[in-house]
Amino acid sequence: MRTVFLTLLAIVLIGCCPRDQVDERGWPNELVLGLVPSLEAEAMVDNLEPLADFLSEELGMPVTSFVPQDYTGLVEALGTGRADIGMLPPFAAMLGQRRYGIETILIAVRDGETGYRSQFMTNDPSVCDTPVVEDERGYLTCQGDVRVLEGETVAFTDPNSTSGFLFPSVHLMKHGIDPRKDVEGLFVGGHDSAALAVYAGDVRFAVAYDDVRMFIDDQYPDIGQKVITFDHTVMIPNDGVQLRPGLPEDLQTAIAEAFVKLAESQAHLPREEKVLWVLYEIDGFVPATEGLYDPVREAYELLRE
Repeated sequence: MRTVFLTLLAIVLIGCCPRDQVDERGWPNELVLGLVPSLEAEAMVDNLEPLADFLSEELGMPVTSFVPQDYTGLVEALGTGRADIGMLPPFAAMLGQRRYGIETILIAVRDGETGYRSQFMTNDPSVCDTPVVEDERGYLTCQGDVRVLEGETVAFTDPNSTSGFLFPSVHLMKHGIDPRKDVEGLFVGGHDSAALAVYAGDVRFAVAYDDVRMFIDDQYPDIGQKVITFDHTVMIPNDGVQLRPGLPEDLQTAIAEAFVKLAESQAHLPREEKVLWVLYEIDGFVPATEGLYDPVREAYELLRE
């Protein structure tokens, strides 16, 4: 009986974990890369292939890509092994680490910074407490009070977005506004969609990362004149590169090195020709450090109270 049991157990193990799933290095024969749109999904699909092709060449294995509908879908894919590599904002990365042990290996660098802010946007200059002026890019900005959002419809991006929901919500709470009761939140998906909702007059207010207008002004040249920023949150740690749990350590290192190599190899190109800039406005990467996302975790706990 014991021999029969062991034979059956071996058959089951062979059936669920065939040897050809890994190569001679102990690496998977294929990796899956998932990215959530920060711009319209169709544009994301068009620009995702060059990144997957570069990773495939550097790692010596096929890298396929997919675009989940939202950050929750990508976290679930990484946590359940349906995706191996992702690029998540801090809130989603923090939740993924808590739930599944998803690991952040790199932090994005933009203009020399490893952090950024959320911006509050409007198409109504009457909400400004100071004169509306042009910033260094020629975009309109002013200083206003976010308490004008009470009772209004506000375009957020995604409920798992750090800059498109979490930090703006905490900012509202610090000004006496409950984001779940005092405003009507509308989740529109991408950050460009939030800005365009204000641009088109679909909503009076929206939030997105600072400054999303730069990302879409080629298509909408007057967006900097129609969409006005009037407040900002505190600094937020940048997004980064995440891996599913269980990947070999040498493969994790190779993936990190491949992302860094891509950024460095295209550093001389105009930004609009850089793969990582087109996708997420990324100039480069630095290694992730322990405790990096603690401010995000603290904001999350505050929002849950």
